[in-house]
Amino acid sequence: MMIAVIGDIIKSRSIADRRKAQEGLAAVLQQVNQRHQGVLASRFTITLGDEFQGVLNGATGFLRILDEITFAMKPIDLRFGIGVGELTTRLDPLTSIGADGPAYWLAREAIDFAHKNNDYGRANIHLRAQKADMITDLINQILKLTALQVSGWRETQSDIYKLILDEGILDPENINHQNIAKKLGIQTSSLTRRFESSGIKRYMSARREAEIALERINQNYA
Repeated sequence: MMIAVIGDIIKSRSIADRRKAQEGLAAVLQQVNQRHQGVLASRFTITLGDEFQGVLNGATGFLRILDEITFAMKPIDLRFGIGVGELTTRLDPLTSIGADGPAYWLAREAIDFAHKNNDYGRANIHLRAQKADMITDLINQILKLTALQVSGWRETQSDIYKLILDEGILDPENINHQNIAKKLGIQTSSLTRRFESSGIKRYMSARREAEIALERINQNYA
């Protein structure tokens, strides 16, 4: 059982330099593929100009990977569909083109749902599982609420979280305020206020809990 992801650029046709955006997406995916090759069963691959897909073999760090792609592409917005289930084709670790099965069908259903039910443009991710249960619903509520939270972040707040992602910090308790403030070129007191107003640490904790819950769903297939 695998976790399949389908992502695409939101309103790509309205982007002034669409080709540049597509090239930027290709570069971001290449970087993510190299950084996380240990957890990717099949690399993120662009399937159309504005759409990409990939397969993960577990949920640990999964949402952080999607956040890395999302925040690296800012101010361009992305949406994601997640499918948890079987794959009926043999996996190629170098490309996800040609992969098929319930996991991908569910990921397609999920991204279509995210497109039609985007909470006034503030929700960009949805999950569907082959063996859906109450945990699936709980994860989707966490994803929706955290997406709403991010939609209210100012650029300066987003820059903090992007730096946290770049630093590979997994636990909000391990964030060194002095180090982060120095790299952002601001006072530690200013950074603390931005943490308080954005709820970044709570966001990180909530997304981690969603990953843990998703891993439980994945283990149900074992």
